[in-house]
Amino acid sequence: MLLAKPRAIGFFEASLPVKLFDASNTLIASAPATAQADWMTEKLVPFGATLNFAATSTSATDGYLVISKDNPSGLPEHDASISIPIKFK
Repeated sequence: MLLAKPRAIGFFEASLPVKLFDASNTLIASAPATAQADWMTEKLVPFGATLNFAATSTSATDGYLVISKDNPSGLPEHDASISIPIKFK
């Protein structure tokens, strides 16, 4: 279910790493989110990703989604991410 129209500025090669974790910080799924429009702009660009995962054995009801800035340099000063709390049904 899509709850919002996600948008971002400053994609690197039209891709953003996306990771889904349960409440115990276990990685459940990950995939690259890709730009859905011309990403070579300074304007907000819509993006999307599909995360496939199975229900956890701990029956977790809470978790979080982490969307990160792709950082091919590996330099910590270029790292950035946002963590979004979620509820599993």
